[in-house]
Amino acid sequence: MVFDLAIIGGGINGTGIARDAALRGLSVALFERDDWGAGTTGSSTRMIHGGLRYLLYDVPTTRVSSEDAGRIRRIAPHITWRIPFLWPLYPGGLFMREATEAFLSAYDPHAERKGGLQHARLSSAEARALEPGLAPDVQGALTLDEWGCDVFRLAALNALDAKEQGAAVHTHTEVTSVLRNGRDVRGIRVRDRITGQQRDVDARIVINAAGPWVPAIAQLADTIVQLRPGKGIHVTFERRIGNYGMIIEGVDGRTMFLVPHGAETIVGTTDDNYYGDPTLVDLDISRDEIDYVIEAAARALPQAKQWRPLRAWAGVRNTVFEWGVDADDLSRRHEIIDHADRDGIAGLLSLVGGKLASYRIQAEEAVDLALKQLDQPHVPCTTGQAPLPGAEEPPDFIALAREIPLPAAALERIWRRVGSRIRRVFVDAGPDDLAPVCRSEAVTAAEIRYAVEVEGCRTLDDLFRHVHVGAGGCDGADCAAPTAHMMMELLAWTPARTRTEISNFRDRRWTNRRPVLRGTNLALEERLRG
Repeated sequence: MVFDLAIIGGGINGTGIARDAALRGLSVALFERDDWGAGTTGSSTRMIHGGLRYLLYDVPTTRVSSEDAGRIRRIAPHITWRIPFLWPLYPGGLFMREATEAFLSAYDPHAERKGGLQHARLSSAEARALEPGLAPDVQGALTLDEWGCDVFRLAALNALDAKEQGAAVHTHTEVTSVLRNGRDVRGIRVRDRITGQQRDVDARIVINAAGPWVPAIAQLADTIVQLRPGKGIHVTFERRIGNYGMIIEGVDGRTMFLVPHGAETIVGTTDDNYYGDPTLVDLDISRDEIDYVIEAAARALPQAKQWRPLRAWAGVRNTVFEWGVDADDLSRRHEIIDHADRDGIAGLLSLVGGKLASYRIQAEEAVDLALKQLDQPHVPCTTGQAPLPGAEEPPDFIALAREIPLPAAALERIWRRVGSRIRRVFVDAGPDDLAPVCRSEAVTAAEIRYAVEVEGCRTLDDLFRHVHVGAGGCDGADCAAPTAHMMMELLAWTPARTRTEISNFRDRRWTNRRPVLRGTNLALEERLRG
């Protein structure tokens, strides 16, 4: 079979393109070397925000991101939620305070596009009524609205919908070479990283949506795509600190976010130039970076230095190349490179730059161009209106608990992952299917089975992203082994494969946990690991 499109990269851009193209009737093959959203997408601050600070130098990106964030909210209400933010005000000149409020006034129309409220100014007493732990020198606060998102689910649901529209989707499958017909691209060679099987995939157009790996894929086609990769780290704390997000500043003035996310709190992100292998960025987190992030949180909330950091994680942005610009000021605009036009190499498109919140419009533009190059009639894009799988407004969870015999709180956690498909997850579920496997995240055996059989999870780490196994305070210590044994039965793993999966899962958790450990705790955990 010759596909219309072969898409490289299963982050939010690649899965978004696959869904858009499949909905428009194109034959699509999608390949991701790890799991949906496992790279740059999953390393984001896990919000669909308009880009407040880009108003200073990139207004079009803020506008487009805000408009698309509003569409994402409508097509995926089950995996998005409003986060009201406080922006603390510190002692200083009246000019700076008024300038900050004027800045938020300029952002208000963009917030409205997402369904957010207009900003407000709070006195010190009003701010402390909402967040009693504010530092003594905080003299008030400004408010704004942003929207949280389960970004792993956003990518997975785009891939699932593409699959249900006829696309062939493949995780843990890497591209090893680009197939050529003279200079032109005619397809790709792929290798399944689990089975080792290789095969050739013929396609009329190959779309390189591999994020920070775009230059490496371009090299396989004997062309160059230059990026300005930026590294950002986040620190996750073990519990939900409060119900309000917070705009905080690093010692150098960089704006960061403190975000309640499920049962945890996320703080970040940094922004530094990065020249290493994006696959290994989690191994390159320094103690200075951790301390920088925690110091920023502690300026607004002094008790942050006593919170227990659970893990740290890093990602690489695939920012469009610019020379002579500070990493923090790089544009988040996106570009679609037509290599036929630029390099005389037909059959290859590369997508670079962009923001998570604007993935849908980027995908729409890429598919529009592909339709033109395929000489096919234009079919309107529907991804801004067509709901993602499971999309619905929250049900009455107490009433739902009368249908599915689980606590209402547990059902809400599960619904936040699968939405209206929750009834499909528990159809014909017996007592063993209802038993919690991961107690922190209310993950049941039924949901694990659904993730494997319907969503195509192939490794234990996939379940961290799809159903949040190991995402709670135990960091997988409590649930990794029983989950792996469930997967052994579902996927016919050998005992050796099962042991390897558990070991790999724990190694990954350790990679993220080690940077936040200090002193006796670090020595003890290293000793326990042998």
